[in-house]
Amino acid sequence: MIFEKEGRQISLEEFEKLTGAKWKRALEFENEKILSELKRRCEKLYRKGELTVEQAWLGKYFESDIVNQKEPHVAIRYIDPQLGWGVFALQDFRKMEFVAEYVGKVRKRKKEDEKNAYCFEYALCAGLSSPYTIDAQEQGAVARYINHSDTPNLNSALATFDHLSHVILFAKEPIAKGAQLCYDYGPDYWSKRNAPRSL
Repeated sequence: MIFEKEGRQISLEEFEKLTGAKWKRALEFENEKILSELKRRCEKLYRKGELTVEQAWLGKYFESDIVNQKEPHVAIRYIDPQLGWGVFALQDFRKMEFVAEYVGKVRKRKKEDEKNAYCFEYALCAGLSSPYTIDAQEQGAVARYINHSDTPNLNSALATFDHLSHVILFAKEPIAKGAQLCYDYGPDYWSKRNAPRSL
């Protein structure tokens, strides 16, 4: 993992100071009650057969990467004031290769989250809305810095194992070293924000 600003490499401490976010590689839950509730709900959905085959398969396929908090060989580089930071491949990525989990603090959603650009809905299964969000405004890792694109080279998906779901990003196609990594934030994200600059 390399952090860069204005053509020079910077330390993790300087990066955290510049971004205002602590580098944390795993999901954190605001409290034990939320974690227990999410596990209970996920187990219930599993018993009822409501978890998708894809998310269960992705959970098995990427379980080791998620548990071991695998970090990709990338540079997080400051681009400009409009885009902020971006993530660039320092290696070639194979199609379906794990890139990152979207991590932060899992908590109940609040009305003011509409102004927080770093919230990602914490869903238990595809198509089922959730009152929870992953808030990466003050803490997060690689996925927090990956930009939006209408023609992304990453897929975002749910991967579920041990009665917990994880929002993951993996290569949609082979990605060449040097490419900027990006995924589609989706229409809900842009419904309350200005249209993004095209990458």
